[in-house]
Amino acid sequence: MNPLIDRLRAYDPGGIRVRLAAQVVVTMSAAMAAEWLLVQARHDPVPVVPLMLGAVVALCGVFAAPMFDTARQQALNLALIPIPVIGGVALGVALAPYQLWGFVAVIAVLTGGAYLRRFGPRGFFGGNFAFIGTFFGLFLHGVITPRSLGWVTLEVVIAVAVTVALQLTLFRISNDRTLARLRRSFGARSRAVAAAALALTESPAPAPRRRARLVRRLRRRTLAFNEAALMADAYLERPGALPAGTSPGIVHQRLFDLELAVTNLTRFAVTLAGADLPPALRDLVREGLAAVGELDADRADAAGRAVLEELPEGPARIVAHRFGGCLRVVAEALYGLRALPSDEPDVLFTAAAELAGGFLPGSAGVSQTASEEPQVVRRFGRSGIPPNVRVAVQMAVAATAALVVGYAVDHRRWYWAVIAAFVTFMGAHNAGEQLRKGSLRVIGTVAGVLLGALLAHAIGPHVYAALAVILVALFLGLYLMRSSYAWFVMAVTIAVSQLYVELGEYSDDLLLLRLGETAIGAAVALLTVLAVMPLRTGRVVRVATREYLTALSAVVDAAVAQLLGTGTGSGSGLRAEVRRLDAAYQALTATLAALGVPLLPVPSARILFANSLSASRNYARNLLADAAPAALPPQALRLAADTLRGSIEALVAGLRRDAPGPYVRSASRFAALAAALSLPDTAPPLLALRDLQLIDGSLAVIAEQLGLTVTALDQDEPKQTADR
Repeated sequence: MNPLIDRLRAYDPGGIRVRLAAQVVVTMSAAMAAEWLLVQARHDPVPVVPLMLGAVVALCGVFAAPMFDTARQQALNLALIPIPVIGGVALGVALAPYQLWGFVAVIAVLTGGAYLRRFGPRGFFGGNFAFIGTFFGLFLHGVITPRSLGWVTLEVVIAVAVTVALQLTLFRISNDRTLARLRRSFGARSRAVAAAALALTESPAPAPRRRARLVRRLRRRTLAFNEAALMADAYLERPGALPAGTSPGIVHQRLFDLELAVTNLTRFAVTLAGADLPPALRDLVREGLAAVGELDADRADAAGRAVLEELPEGPARIVAHRFGGCLRVVAEALYGLRALPSDEPDVLFTAAAELAGGFLPGSAGVSQTASEEPQVVRRFGRSGIPPNVRVAVQMAVAATAALVVGYAVDHRRWYWAVIAAFVTFMGAHNAGEQLRKGSLRVIGTVAGVLLGALLAHAIGPHVYAALAVILVALFLGLYLMRSSYAWFVMAVTIAVSQLYVELGEYSDDLLLLRLGETAIGAAVALLTVLAVMPLRTGRVVRVATREYLTALSAVVDAAVAQLLGTGTGSGSGLRAEVRRLDAAYQALTATLAALGVPLLPVPSARILFANSLSASRNYARNLLADAAPAALPPQALRLAADTLRGSIEALVAGLRRDAPGPYVRSASRFAALAAALSLPDTAPPLLALRDLQLIDGSLAVIAEQLGLTVTALDQDEPKQTADR
């Protein structure tokens, strides 16, 4: 495997980013070429206007298409684009002579477009296209007149026709090819995880600082690996994604087992790297990781068997046993994937996460819940606000302020401030994400101004070179946008600088003015989201944590059912609950990634909070391998599980800011059950009971961080320090 190709596959799951970037560049180029033919046919005195309008409509059309699942839905909805665009152009042209009313129209269209988000993707993009049309009508009112609306309509229709044609042919949805690319990315990310773990087991041991960096890298790669697995799950359910006769449930089971085993064995390898192991066993650990890195089933199986035969005595025995078992599961999953399709009975399967634009939805769902959930609003009692209403009000305030301040700075370029405020609300679901996006927009504009000025002076008024720079910049900006929004902003700023060179309006002062107007718009938007109906990130984190804990409670219930022998024989029920836990954890981490999460007052405490959540998830995922039927007293096991469930409910109540009861430790009850079993220390039921004890320990740390009283059952006084 070529290392560069493998890294690119790992960076871009399913090739979705590169495909989107390529589609934008190709579609914009084709739309501009078609508009150029129209310009030549009608001898348009201002040819740049049709080219600009066609390019912008094509760009936004490409962004709109992934929001619809089927080719038919895409074609039908893209065909509606001319309606809001032409309506907006007509409105802008009609009100352009009356500047004040033109400004009112801009604010009204932005506010109405934000409110239309309640109607899903069609309302979301309909509002955006109406703003684009209104902007062009006002900005180019001297060029676009009421008498030229017919030509403008034709220009928009041509751009839409090109976009639809390419979407249905060259970039047509292909669920089977997308799933195949996702599986290759899944393999690349599994190799990346194994490589990160292998670096932590090198001899001599890494220095403390380097080890800390390697651990952080392993955590990032493990989370990305889980993301790829959830994305693949979502595509398994789509029509035509798998060959006829192949069960989505069986493929999901194989991918799930492989992802869980790889994730777990890398964690166990890191633990073993710090243990006092015989040299032969240490070499076997590295051999197992190397086999996983190459997805070599035979080597992984052989290494797993060898590890299980060389188990050490002492504390590392259980971890080594788990590591060897995971290697064998990896081998079995790889053998199973290569044997597909199989004649095994089908397994019921429902994807745990729905995709938005081809990716996981991030914090969108929990932000919506946090917005709609009733809360105390000073003296006005309890109320919830639909997200579209909240954004509409914030948009109205931010756009008005940006317009006023931007117009005061420059009467001609005020729209840069308005656009900067507008885009801050695109794809950002709460105050933290909006703060982050606004900041990145300013950073990207600064970088774009510097690089754009250099390129503008270097290239000069050479049309084809300028077009090449614009298309390359947009491709790279779109490809890197998921890493940082600043890349895309920088690309757009470079494109704008080239455009102004061709219009004969370029100057360094103009780029500096763009930077200033952008900073005004971003600053106004940030102040607005903090002061007007703010949806604070801490509140969203609490909702996301509650949903995660609810999913964790469901995993515990399913695991207890497996221990009692009342669960599904194949473990599919527990597997489904663990996948829902993964989806909830991805939403939680996406929320925590927002800039300035104010859930906990001290950064070190916040890190401890996040690490405890991560640990509880790892122990819960272990239950899938460990929860096997055992001769346990049902009443005692249910009592222990009820205690843990009640403590989780106390945590949820604390996050709701209700009056929570104490967090009652359940670990002693699970420990008593384990002590009553006459089984080897590596027997699955004993490991499952240990997992439940560790889950309790992790949650007790979270309870302390949230200010709950932690009570141990074997003590009369509240316990102030949780056992890790």
